[in-house]
Amino acid sequence: MTINAKQRQKKLERKAKKRKQLLAKKSVGITLSKSKAASYSNQPIHECLVPEGLFKLGLGNVIVSRKAPKGDIAVSAFVVDVFCLGVKNVFFRVLSEFDYYTLKTSLMASHEEQAFEYIHPACARKLLEGAVTYAEELGFSCHPDYVNAKGIFGDIDPSSCPVRYTYGKEGKPFYIRGPNETMAEAKKIINQLYQRCGEGGFDYLMMIDETF
Repeated sequence: MTINAKQRQKKLERKAKKRKQLLAKKSVGITLSKSKAASYSNQPIHECLVPEGLFKLGLGNVIVSRKAPKGDIAVSAFVVDVFCLGVKNVFFRVLSEFDYYTLKTSLMASHEEQAFEYIHPACARKLLEGAVTYAEELGFSCHPDYVNAKGIFGDIDPSSCPVRYTYGKEGKPFYIRGPNETMAEAKKIINQLYQRCGEGGFDYLMMIDETF
């Protein structure tokens, strides 16, 4: 392996470590609410947020929130992998304003140096739906709770977003094993990519201490 190749491998491993930290933290304080996100879709948008480096790191939290009655905040949060697997995790909750900002701060902290930026609701929907479609084309299904959580968008039209989102990395799917994926699950994902994309049609990253 050349020096440049080794440097690239280390850089990718650092990014993978950040992704793992993000996924490891995503479950903090998260409990799926039985409420239907769609029932809040007629309430005013509070804010929509995405990490600034989402398409560099490949994984991040997309937050969509609306102002609910009595001062509460209805929020759908999506862990989205724009490199390969689409929406990996999601939850919808109705929180007090204090609890919402506590949760948002926790999610933002998981991105370390990457600040969140505001995004238009139409673009948030377009980004997420594009990631889901990309993953489905590769043979991967989105998280089952996505159906409920995406109801928060209501009749927001994603076609009104002028941004063009490009999924994958350098023109190909790029799978990075997450901390909650067993080796058997990782192998299944890679085999699926082989079947769909063929030899050389995708990339994947496993840590040095992982064997495949």
